[in-house]
Amino acid sequence: MGSVVNNIYFKSNKNVNELVIRAGQKDFNEINVIISNADRNKKIPQLNPFLVQAFVKKAVNRHDNIDNMKYTRQGKIMFTTKDPICAVQLLSLDKFMEIDVTTNIIWENLCSRFLIFDIPVNTPLEELAEE
Repeated sequence: MGSVVNNIYFKSNKNVNELVIRAGQKDFNEINVIISNADRNKKIPQLNPFLVQAFVKKAVNRHDNIDNMKYTRQGKIMFTTKDPICAVQLLSLDKFMEIDVTTNIIWENLCSRFLIFDIPVNTPLEELAEE
């Protein structure tokens, strides 16, 4: 399975895939999925784009919904999509062309209100502030 959210500022008991599906139920512009080498000291090598495309077509059955793919300066591959199912399939990758990888998502284009599950609407704000 893909990596788990490990950002100390973003805490949730839901896994990344569930959060992406939940965000997909709302309006958003795009979802950016980052694939990086599992060994933090190594980068993903720059690969032949045609071989990468062939691999993605085999690994992701909704590959038609990928809008953009680019190799970043940090040695990672970033996929941009508007389809949350496609994003979840990318997040589920453990190997990318025989390379052990970890996956993550860039949350900056997604508003946090999409990720809040239980909003107490019957509790007055003063009572919440006291807690």
